[in-house]
Amino acid sequence: MNGELEEIREFLDQCPDLATLPAASRGALVRRLTLRYLRAGSDFPPAAEAGLWILRTGSIEIRDASDTLQDRLGEGDTFHVPAAPKHRLGPVTEDSLVYHLPLERAEALSAQDGAIATFLADDAPRPLALLHGAAGDNTRGLLTTPVRALMTPDPVCGLTTLSLREAAQLMDRADIAALLLHPPERPLEPAGILTDTDLRRALARDQDPQRPVAEYMATPLTTVTGQTPAFEALLRMARHDIHHLPVVQEHDGGLTGILSSTDLIRHQGTSAVYLVRDLRRADDLPALQGIMQALPRLQVQLVDTGADAVQIAQTLTTVIDTLTQRLIELYQRDHGNAPCAFAWLASGSQGRHEQTVFTDQDTALIIADDAPPAADAWFEPLAQQVRNGLDACGIRACPGAVDPSHRDWRRCAADWAQEFERVLHHPAPRDAMLASHYLDLRVIHGDAELFEPLRQQALATGQRHEALLSALADQARDLPAPLGFFRQFVLEASGEHADTLDLKMRGLLPLVAMARVFALNAGSEARGTVERLHAAARAGVIHDTTAANLVDAWLYIAGLRARHQAAQIRNGQAPDNALDPAELSTLERNHLKTAFRLVSDTRKSALANAERVHG
Repeated sequence: MNGELEEIREFLDQCPDLATLPAASRGALVRRLTLRYLRAGSDFPPAAEAGLWILRTGSIEIRDASDTLQDRLGEGDTFHVPAAPKHRLGPVTEDSLVYHLPLERAEALSAQDGAIATFLADDAPRPLALLHGAAGDNTRGLLTTPVRALMTPDPVCGLTTLSLREAAQLMDRADIAALLLHPPERPLEPAGILTDTDLRRALARDQDPQRPVAEYMATPLTTVTGQTPAFEALLRMARHDIHHLPVVQEHDGGLTGILSSTDLIRHQGTSAVYLVRDLRRADDLPALQGIMQALPRLQVQLVDTGADAVQIAQTLTTVIDTLTQRLIELYQRDHGNAPCAFAWLASGSQGRHEQTVFTDQDTALIIADDAPPAADAWFEPLAQQVRNGLDACGIRACPGAVDPSHRDWRRCAADWAQEFERVLHHPAPRDAMLASHYLDLRVIHGDAELFEPLRQQALATGQRHEALLSALADQARDLPAPLGFFRQFVLEASGEHADTLDLKMRGLLPLVAMARVFALNAGSEARGTVERLHAAARAGVIHDTTAANLVDAWLYIAGLRARHQAAQIRNGQAPDNALDPAELSTLERNHLKTAFRLVSDTRKSALANAERVHG
């Protein structure tokens, strides 16, 4: 293939619309394309020519028969014209270079290549369908999981000049079973390791505890790197009859972590199970804080083992649910049983099972109507202690004060029923935000029956009252658009995260808001965004293809956010939602623009259609 054709092939490889095609099919296009120049102000397509059009540079508007703007094509976008149009599809708004596959060539190629035929058909594959695996089928096993996903980073170390007694005391304070030892002049280069087995053997032989630990440490060390497959690490342990492996940098041998046989055994199940177990056994807040330090590592592990966005979010939410439950239990232990029945609820991302390690609190409290007059003297301190405890464990207090330490989010059941009635039946603009919180509520501790009548009231109201549906639809439309007029990313203009892309605000929240509207219209009890989209499709509120495209977009954006945060955690940075698009490859940027385009296109059409279906 000559240089010019190779350049065309490389360009096609970066086109997001063509990502679903096999490489061989994209290659087949290369020799059949004609390069065309379209002058600004001319009609598109020129001379009403049918076929596949691929925009190399420039800009083209697509309009309907009434001249209403439907779309704007930018670099890398494709547009298929299956037959000669009866009217111009739009103007060329900038001088443009386009690749054209004429209709007769497209038909001939389709007869030879099934992938091309499917792509050009009306039921073309979803743009992001191949970017994520089937749920539950992509988690890698021990064979390929890298050691960095399982190791303990920044392990406790000691000097080789310590006495045996001092080393034992250090291990006891740190509650560790193995201590890496290094000479004073080389702190990042461990020279040996002392395990609790080594200590027991020394004591059994009546050794002097003042003797240097260097006489008892195991040396030389057997090490692995963070990239070593966990299965290979397991084999090294078996071959050398050891239970701990220092993890070192590949380029300079610097220490980065330690891997134990327990880490590998735990990986045979789900590490979140052990984290949840430890939280349930914790006796006080400092113990909970220590355990929750593992939450960022859990997200990194889930990303490294190939978990998708749903699996990551559900796993982390389960851990945070357990933390909340344990904080309530510890309060009850110290202050006695509650004076009446109650239910602690989560809203927002926790209510939807969509949390990541970078999250805040959205919670509420329902108190039984038969509460004694002084009951709030027990419940208000509970709310404050749980809020403060979560914050101390890394789950930030809500900046919008959505938590039951504030009276609006701590009510008796009858008051909550009146509040639901007010907000859901006659929603003012601010009430749309409250309604979205109420529709995401989920009981995580206490008497679920206190909330069930309210839940059913909300769902029934949503189906009957057009005002609520319209208010929520307007809220979804008003969220910031992820792409600008010519499909460039809309970056934050100022502040701490200037010139970055807010993946939550720009990408996920519009999807969440739309899914909430669709599910409410369908009368579905689903809370998760993916579940809501599927439920809306089953009910006929949105088309199956629309639901599938939006699910793909949510999985891609949420997965990208999880990977972005995992990379920050590995680099010792605080995780956030602010992504610099320059950090992405060209193909990743194009995929993200495709996801955002799906969101924008749906906001124009599906929301209006959902309101018509309701009416």
